[in-house]
Amino acid sequence: MFVILFAPFIIALKIMGKIPFKIDDEPLVELNVWFIFMILLFYTGCCFFTYAIYLFRKTLLLISEKIIFDDRVVKILNNTGRYLLAAAALWIIPSLVAEAYADGPKIGLAFNGFNTGMLVVSISVFFMVLSEIMRIAITIKAENDLTL
Repeated sequence: MFVILFAPFIIALKIMGKIPFKIDDEPLVELNVWFIFMILLFYTGCCFFTYAIYLFRKTLLLISEKIIFDDRVVKILNNTGRYLLAAAALWIIPSLVAEAYADGPKIGLAFNGFNTGMLVVSISVFFMVLSEIMRIAITIKAENDLTL
């Protein structure tokens, strides 16, 4: 599975020999294993994000069919949150590691604006909380049906 997903990327890197863009206004001259590993992590995060969008689409289709209080909806919402969280981690961690190696270890506090990775983390936590709320609603509905 790994080879199928990353084969086009690896073949393109081998054919081109170098990446035709710049990072921090410096052209990439060297294509080392570390850089390829970081790009593959980012690519894997993009695949997880795409799959999370697909799962959310499945949830919306179930809701449009009036299937709201169902275990499938809870499971899909929870998986959507997990895949979004994994995607955010795979986007954030390589950039943090690259910054640490580029500038050396440093301790500080900085506000760089609203980060896209943090937005995805927030949305993933929202989906996981929503799945728990739906799970609680399903149990309350089942208890209410038993009392009638």
